[in-house]
Formats: sequence, C-alpha cells, structure tokens
Amino acid sequence: MLDAIRDEHGQLVGFAKITRDITERRDSQLALQRAQEQLAHAQKMEALGQLTGGIAHDFNNLLTILVGQARMLKAKVNEPSSIKAIEAIEATVQRGASLTRQLLGFSRRQQLAPQSISLADRLPGLNTLLSASLPSNVSFSTSIPGDTWAITADPNEFELAIMNLVINARDALPAGGSVTLSARNVNFTPDNSVASLSGEFVSITVSDTGVGIPQDVLGKVFDPFFTTKSYGKGTGLGLSQVYGFTHQSGGAVSIESEPGQGTSVHLFLPRSTTVSAIAHAQEETQSPRELGRVLVVEDNPDVTEVTAALIMQLGYSVRLATNPEMALDMIAEESFDLVFSDIMMP
Repeated sequence: MLDAIRDEHGQLVGFAKITRDITERRDSQLALQRAQEQLAHAQKMEALGQLTGGIAHDFNNLLTILVGQARMLKAKVNEPSSIKAIEAIEATVQRGASLTRQLLGFSRRQQLAPQSISLADRLPGLNTLLSASLPSNVSFSTSIPGDTWAITADPNEFELAIMNLVINARDALPAGGSVTLSARNVNFTPDNSVASLSGEFVSITVSDTGVGIPQDVLGKVFDPFFTTKSYGKGTGLGLSQVYGFTHQSGGAVSIESEPGQGTSVHLFLPRSTTVSAIAHAQEETQSPRELGRVLVVEDNPDVTEVTAALIMQLGYSVRLATNPEMALDMIAEESFDLVFSDIMMP
C-alpha cells in the first residue's frame, strides 16, 4: 500500500511505502505446520498400531491352537492322504502366522533380539538371495563403504525389512531397470534430524529406477494393508513391517519418490557400540538340553491345552497358571526351569 505525501499547500510531493520482512514469521509458520503434520501422522500410526497389534495377538492365539492340534494329529495318523491333508493345514497356518508376524512388527509388539550387525559381514550372503529374487532385466548393485558402522538390530527382522524393500523395488520395475542397496554413516543433531533422532546412525537405502509413487499416495504407504500394487500382487504389509521394525529398533524410516523417477527408502538404524559376538556364538556348540519343569502362564484355555501338550511331548513337566497372580504365587512356592507366558497378559 502506498501513502501520498503532500506539502503544506496540499501539493503532492511523493509517496511513502513501508515494507516489512516476514521471512522469519513465514518460516516459523511453515515449521509449525510441518510439526503439526508430523504429530498427526504419528498419532494416526500409533492408533493403527494399537488396532493391528490387538487383532494380530488374538489371531495368533487361533493359529496356535490350529498348528498345535495339527501336529498332535500328525503324530497319530499313518495314512499318506491324512498326513498330506494335515501338512496342507500346517502350510496354511504358517502363511497366516507370517501375516500376523508382519502386523506385530508394524504395531511394534514383535519380540526382537537385537545384536551388533556388521553390514560388511551380513550383506554379502543376503545379496545372493536378493539377486536371485530379481528378474534378468533388473540389475542389482550394492554400495557399502568399508568404514560403515555396525548397527544394533534384530538380524532376522533386518533381513526381512531389506527383502521387503527389494521386492517392492522389483515390482515397481515392470519394464526392467536397476535396484541399488547402499549405506552411509550419519550423525543427527537437533538442527539436522529425521523423526527427532539424535546421535549416530547408519542410513541404509534401497533405491530403484521404477515407476515412482504419486505425492498424494506417498503419505499412506506405511499404513497396513495399503498397497499401490494391483489386486493379488501384495498384502500391503511389507512397508508396515519396515516401519514397525525401524521404530522398535530405535530408528526411523523415510521415503522419497516421484512418478517416473523411481523411489528411495531410507532406514535409519542406531550405531552399535559393542563388538559383534555373532561369529563367536556360531562357533560355540550348544550343550545338551536338560529336561525340566515349565510354568505355562496363559488365560486362554484352548491355547493352554495345546501349549502344554506340545511341551509335554518334548519331555518336560508342565504346571499351569491362568493369571499373573497365580503364576507369582507358584514361583514363590516351587522351582521352575522356564516360564512360558503370554506377553500380552496384564
């Protein structure tokens, strides 16, 4: 807005304009908007995690009963047709168990066994498997510098996460292209961070030159059962497992994509501060297991029956507790070698 300037006779002598620099205010507004969006996304993912975790736990109980009863029946039948039918049931249950495992991973209720993992030692063996999963018109390469730090993570879940990302990259390359697995060391500060991470992390990236993902879809890709693939081509749980695994491991995951320009998914996993004991553990020979007394803590009668029967088949003696209070009382009065408990029980 311009203001006219006049002399004492009312003659126009010029104009005045005041200009204010609102860059700082605009930057603050944008930062606030981004923070609100991140909070809303985190709240949505937390709510989805609570829902899927509960569903997966209940479904797992049903699968436990099915697989337990199938194994006990298998031990009693001799007819080839009956054995084949039971094996079909077991295979179907295993597929269901795989789905619940991914759901538990997303909800961060999957039981992890974190170890120190050297990428230089771990990835060469995994590369063979990854390369075999790609068609001939898709090239696969790795870029892991020799000075890349070791990470702290569950080895099995880590390999599953990488496999999920490579499979997604493969499916985004219907006409062929390339997939790259790379890693680099990063040091996050409060002014330079991803998902409020702070400290030393390793960024592990899977990139492809595929079809890419539209921006309006990008914010949904980590939601369970959401998929950009055609019907029957995927469960929509691969990226959900990646999301849950990285967050439960103390890290984070981010994704970048442009239609026609490919996709890059970055896993940020914490740097390990301990020396890997994996090779040492593999060299050790396990001592023969001594049979003992097992306390089973479970409030679902059907799960209790199957679990107890399977443990007794292994030669252990079993005592049952239907709630935590009963279990604590029994532990105070008796001696047990192992407590086998439902981790979701209060």
